[in-house]
Amino acid sequence: MKLVELFQRDANILRLRFLVLAAISGVANAAVLAVINVAARNVTNQDANLRNLLLFGLAIGIFVLTQKRLMVEVCEQVEEMIHRLRVRLLDRARHAEFLDIEEIGRSEIYAGISRETQILSQAAPNIVIGVQSAVLVLFTMTYMLALSTTAFVLSAVFTALGAAIHMSRSGEVKQHLRDAYTRENELVEGFNDMLDGFKEVKMSSARSQEIAERVRQVSADVAKLKIRTQTLYATDFVTSQVTFFLLTGIMVFVVPSVSPTYVEVVVMTTTASLFMIGPVSNVVGSLPIFASANSAAEAVLALEDKLSTIDVERDGTDASPDRFRDFRRIVLRGLRFCHRAPSGDLAFGVGPIDLTIERGRVVFITGGNGSGKTTFVRLLIGLYPAAEGGLFVDDTPIGPANLPAYRNLFSVIFSDNHLFAELYGTPEVDQAEAEALFDLLEMSHKSSLRGRRFSTVKLSGGQRKRLALIASVLEKRPICVFDEWAADQDPHFREKFYHVILPRLRAAGVTVLAITHDDKYFDAADVHLHMEDGQLGIVKATV
Repeated sequence: MKLVELFQRDANILRLRFLVLAAISGVANAAVLAVINVAARNVTNQDANLRNLLLFGLAIGIFVLTQKRLMVEVCEQVEEMIHRLRVRLLDRARHAEFLDIEEIGRSEIYAGISRETQILSQAAPNIVIGVQSAVLVLFTMTYMLALSTTAFVLSAVFTALGAAIHMSRSGEVKQHLRDAYTRENELVEGFNDMLDGFKEVKMSSARSQEIAERVRQVSADVAKLKIRTQTLYATDFVTSQVTFFLLTGIMVFVVPSVSPTYVEVVVMTTTASLFMIGPVSNVVGSLPIFASANSAAEAVLALEDKLSTIDVERDGTDASPDRFRDFRRIVLRGLRFCHRAPSGDLAFGVGPIDLTIERGRVVFITGGNGSGKTTFVRLLIGLYPAAEGGLFVDDTPIGPANLPAYRNLFSVIFSDNHLFAELYGTPEVDQAEAEALFDLLEMSHKSSLRGRRFSTVKLSGGQRKRLALIASVLEKRPICVFDEWAADQDPHFREKFYHVILPRLRAAGVTVLAITHDDKYFDAADVHLHMEDGQLGIVKATV
């Protein structure tokens, strides 16, 4: 049971304190029933009535105190567990490698961190009520045993029958929930395709229709799976109710005729059996919630296991941003990388590459679509691991221990760049420099920096890329990487990028790596590299 495993490991809600609270609450609840039955038998005895009234009030008071404390403390433990779980998943995700995150997929990570933890949070109170109701059923049956062995045996048989019916379907329910979870992830992917590719969707009626039909089909499949699951639970619920109605009927109509001694306690046992209907309904009603929470726990633990197996070793890792600040050159020696096909076979790759990039140079990288430019840059900046060869900063080889420090050399604007609304990782911002950059890129009328946060990022693609450039320069990294930055700009800003911004960066000692197709501006480069079929050649190199 994955939910129990998760709670035992992280929530600590199965400790003795909670079990004692649950037991006391259950005893107090059963005591209410016992006091009512005793009082009903002695209704004409005024002294006994007063005593029973005091006991009745005491039982209710104990129940209120213990039940409330139990529910509050369990919810506190569960919410703290979910908080730690989210932080742990986030921590492991950010320390995983780029290729690993691509392999797992965004939808599974989103689901694990948001949807599944939300299910666990919402389920906690209902699970507490269900468990508490099960404890109450146990104590009520114990009370019934004290009244009549016959009534107890009948109650045990009918309760076991109801449990057996449920257990016979539990495997089917679990499978439906697993299938629904998988299909819901596909549903998230479908919505991502619709929203992330909205421009492309709007440009093709056929594509729009097919994606919409795909989402509708997956959504319908999810609905069918959940309807099947809820139908099984509805059947279980009705069965449990009918079972206890039958039990009560047998106690009233059948047992007295075969057991003369039973007549004396028939009212009390009947009251007890009716009293059990509510707790049994709570138990049965909590089963779908428990199953959903268990499925969520299974998904979260599976995601955590995936992330833990790919989590890089962090002990002794050097991530200091100043580790290579004074570098003179970056050297690639026989560097090679290959993508892997879904079958596991090697697919397209780049290299082997031998290259030296001197500090302060402006390097252009050109090549046709699919030639390997972006793959090469990702390999160079440490996002992709080298299959062969080595990467050196001056004479220092780059490996797992100093890879974070090496990555801190680069400020990158990818072609599909994500623009952060806040300048995370930039502790101090030179406001005068920021204002000058806004003026240079003619963005002062569109946005501004308020502390470290842009006043708005709801802008056109080209304008967002200009904000990204401002953020990149303010990071003060020694190397700037631009992947097709100018492709989203009009001729005016393209001219300004190549003939104003790049010379300023060079003058400031910043090394620039730019993927570009703008042959009109190749004169702005100190080094021109050309990629073709994964092989890198030097077209131009100035001394």
